[in-house]
Amino acid sequence: MIYINSNDAKIKSALNFHINGLFSILKRRVSRCTNSDIRNFLSDGNLMIFLQGNPDEIQGLNNQFYSSITNYTFNGYNDFRLNIDKEPKSRAEKCNVTKYRTLHLLIETIFNYETSFSKKTTKYSTYNLAKNLDINTCVYCNRMYTKTVFTPDKLTRPEFDHWFPKSKYPLLALSFYNLIPSCHICNSSLKGATNLNLNEYLHPYIDDEKTINNDIKFSYYNKSLNTYGFKMNTLSSKGKNTIEAFKIKEIYETHEEEIKELRRIRDVYSDSYLQKLSTLYKGIISQDEVYRLAFGVYIEEAKFEKRPLSKMKKDILIELGIITKNEK
Repeated sequence: MIYINSNDAKIKSALNFHINGLFSILKRRVSRCTNSDIRNFLSDGNLMIFLQGNPDEIQGLNNQFYSSITNYTFNGYNDFRLNIDKEPKSRAEKCNVTKYRTLHLLIETIFNYETSFSKKTTKYSTYNLAKNLDINTCVYCNRMYTKTVFTPDKLTRPEFDHWFPKSKYPLLALSFYNLIPSCHICNSSLKGATNLNLNEYLHPYIDDEKTINNDIKFSYYNKSLNTYGFKMNTLSSKGKNTIEAFKIKEIYETHEEEIKELRRIRDVYSDSYLQKLSTLYKGIISQDEVYRLAFGVYIEEAKFEKRPLSKMKKDILIELGIITKNEK
């Protein structure tokens, strides 16, 4: 997982564009809602929290919402979600589905993701958000490029994973910190509608850079002569759960040749490989550029998102002794 620094200028700018692009639309939809309890709860202040609140805040406000709607509860809504496609249904389940279907449709009308925000034709859409965030690899695996091609038309973008799944949390479908740029494999093939929570899983905006990079470490082991496999070392249950949820070890097994190449560098060069390159290019390029020239990735943790495999390669390079932990 890659940390996203919410204090970074481009992230702050993306958040402002997100608010400006959606707030007036949501406010207009709320004004048209036929349920007075919903209209009263979704004040300008609460709408703003849903758009820009941190994950703790939006989850808490989500729970408050159901308590504020007469005769409805969050547990009742979850039962509706579980029972809506179930057949056959018991009498109680049928009653629950009938009761909550109207509420669900009203929420969907306001916080709609598919029919408005994710469409290319929308003035402010997921394409704009992706362009503003400018995160070039999947936040979860750092294995796939997720570049946004915006000109001459909206051609391609990363998928946005709803960290709190919108099937269970439709009120959070448009929340900035609930929209995580990711690849299709992590978003759809692996995570899907898995119910993550802040106590048991790492969140790229909440858990800081040091925590994420220390909690999840790539390592390697010898399978046989000249063949190697990945190991994942974790310092916390949150790191372990996150690795398992996104099958990080399993998907990185397709990149085991990378270990072999890094091992070859260590075996061929008795002294520091980077030191040799630095001497060769002294005064021509920086130490960071030497690293990118040698390994094709970034050494700075804040720049891991710019190139696939940056996190994995740095961890393995440190383990091999090719670079030190503090080397820049």
